[in-house]
Amino acid sequence: MIYSMLHRRLAAGQPVVTGEIAPPKGADRGHVEKLVRGLQGTVDAINFTDNQRGIARMSALGAAIIARQMGAEPIVQITCQNRNRLAIQADVLSAAALGIAHFLCMTGDHPRNGDHPLCKNVLDLNSFKLLQMLRTMRDRQTFDTGGELKGAPRFLVGGVANPNIEKVERLEKKIEAGAEFIQTQIIFDTERFRTWMHDVRAAGLHQQASILAGVMIPRSVKSVHYLKDTLPGMSIPDPIVERMQRASDEEHEGVVLAAEIVKELLSIEGVAGVHLMSVGWTRSMPHVVEHAGLLPRPEVPVPPDTLDV
Repeated sequence: MIYSMLHRRLAAGQPVVTGEIAPPKGADRGHVEKLVRGLQGTVDAINFTDNQRGIARMSALGAAIIARQMGAEPIVQITCQNRNRLAIQADVLSAAALGIAHFLCMTGDHPRNGDHPLCKNVLDLNSFKLLQMLRTMRDRQTFDTGGELKGAPRFLVGGVANPNIEKVERLEKKIEAGAEFIQTQIIFDTERFRTWMHDVRAAGLHQQASILAGVMIPRSVKSVHYLKDTLPGMSIPDPIVERMQRASDEEHEGVVLAAEIVKELLSIEGVAGVHLMSVGWTRSMPHVVEHAGLLPRPEVPVPPDTLDV
C-alpha cells in the first residue's frame, strides 16, 4: 500500500530529498508558512523537529499540520522524552486523521539540556519501542495495550541512525522494530559512511529500509567548529575544516561543499536519498539541491493500481 508521494518516490527508486525545519519559539504561523514555501518544489518532504535540544517550540505536529494545509508533505518527528505512550498514540491518531503520513521515531534530548531544566523527563518508551508501537497501531490496528482501533492509521514509520559511531547491528534492530526509512545523523566523513554502507549492503538492510543520508549545510567555519566540538557522535575530517577556513565567501563555500557531499552520497549503492539540515539557514537548501543537479524534481510515479487497464 502506498501512503504518500514520498512513498511513491522511494518505491520507484527515485533519489529522495528531504529537508528539516525547526518550528518557531512562538505561535507565528506566518514563520512556518514562509519556511515551507521556500522549500516547496525543492524537497520531497519536510521534517519538523520535536523540541530539539530540549528547547520549547511550537510542536512538530502543529507545524506539520500547517505544512499539510499548504500542500507540502511533512515528516513529524516524535521523541520519547516529553510524552508518555498515551499522549503519543493520541498525537499519532490525530496526525493520521489530518493526512500526515510520515513519522520519525527518536529518543530525543533530555530537557535538562534545554531551556526548561526543571522539566520532568518522561521517557516512557525508547525509540525501539516507539517504532514497535506505531507499527502495531498501523499493522495490527490496535493500541499498545491491544485495544482495537476504530479506523487504522496509514503512515510510513522511520528511525534514525548515526553511521559516525554506531555499528550496523543497531540499524538492524531499528529495522526489526519496524523502521521503513532511516534518516542518518550528519555525514561529513564520507569514507567512514562508505564503510558503514558496505556493511549495510552485506546485511541486506538497504533492501528492507530506505536509507536517507544526513547532510548539514555549514554557514561558516565557526559553525563547523561548533559541530565538531559540541555535537556528540560527530566526525568532521580536518580537510573540511581547513576548506571552510580558506573560503573567501563562507556561505557560498558551505553550499558548494554540501552539494558535493550530496552527490557523493547519492553515488553510493544502497543510498535512497539525502536529508538536508541547517542551523537557522533553511533558505540555503534550494541552492544545495540546485548545485547538486537535483532540480527540477522528477515527476512522481503513478502507482500501478491507479493506471488504466
